[in-house]
Amino acid sequence: MKIPLYKPYIGNEEISAVMRVLQSKKLTRGQETEEFEKEFAKYSKKKYAIAINSGTSGLHILVRTMGWKEGDEIITTPFSYIASANALLFEKITPVFVDIDISTLNIDIKKIEEKITPKTKGILLVHILGLPADVTALKKIKEKYNLQIIEDACESIGVIGDDFKVSQIGEASVYGFHENKQMTTFGEGGMIVTDNNDFAQKCRSMRDQGRSLKKDWINNVTLGFNFRMTEVQSAFGREQLKRINDFLEKRERLSEKYASLLSDIKGITTPQQMTPLRRSWFLYFVVFEKKEIRDYVHKELEVVGINSSINYFPPIYNFPMYVKCKKDCVNAEKISDTLLALPMYFEMNDIEVEEIVKVIKNSLIKFI
Repeated sequence: MKIPLYKPYIGNEEISAVMRVLQSKKLTRGQETEEFEKEFAKYSKKKYAIAINSGTSGLHILVRTMGWKEGDEIITTPFSYIASANALLFEKITPVFVDIDISTLNIDIKKIEEKITPKTKGILLVHILGLPADVTALKKIKEKYNLQIIEDACESIGVIGDDFKVSQIGEASVYGFHENKQMTTFGEGGMIVTDNNDFAQKCRSMRDQGRSLKKDWINNVTLGFNFRMTEVQSAFGREQLKRINDFLEKRERLSEKYASLLSDIKGITTPQQMTPLRRSWFLYFVVFEKKEIRDYVHKELEVVGINSSINYFPPIYNFPMYVKCKKDCVNAEKISDTLLALPMYFEMNDIEVEEIVKVIKNSLIKFI
């Protein structure tokens, strides 16, 4: 593609960091990972950070750490990458899908209580497409029903603060570092963060085959996984973390450029028109009035070498492994049919944004 949907930034610093690890001949369980964890804990304003090989692995570990088990029900969103709900299915836990808010695309807080039953143990909260969910409202529900919360922040890395409330309500949170994210750790990777020492210890053990963290480390004390992050990934990630604010600021500028060119086009709704809330721009997207228009624009972009995606996200309950789940989320269905993801990455420029918007405008002439 002439303009890809995403492209990771790889600078000389990242290349040097990888070479440093290769020359050290220490490729796993080393100092790079320990330092990356310390640096990320500081960045995310958490006491503990545990590096893992993917965000999916982090969610799976946390589901185990929470003690959620077969027979439990966990409330979550159907509008997410399937990995979030899969973390529940791995442990034979029943995901209970609650429809999304049409303006934020996050779980609709007002619809959660009607889905709570005596089997409900918690909420797997997804901050979708870089937009923090309403944690203030969620806190009341959490306390009222004595629920545990895992935060899936895999698309929502950002500077924590009063106007960016990620990792502020859950017992623990997970960040993802796939190559399509705001920062990456050599293509794959993730990080669990928490203020709970007991959770942190369990996660460290579970990512490494359930080994003891004491001197007798070869003693396996629980059923665990091989979910470790390598030294190459950690070294790469440390360099990316140093410039994360630059990455986020560039994506913010690109989003503003998109919005300035798209906001007056009839039949298209931009993220900024949907909600003014602050977002970490995982990707840029637009919502069309009809599926047929969205699909046509997608094909027209493809013809000229511009990659876009109509796959963010099919409602999870439509996949065959979720056949027993209720399919009653009208907003999730509507957005899935009409959302188009557009290119966004650090090295992208304004001219490319203008070219993309030009193709979109020309495509829409057919429907006027």
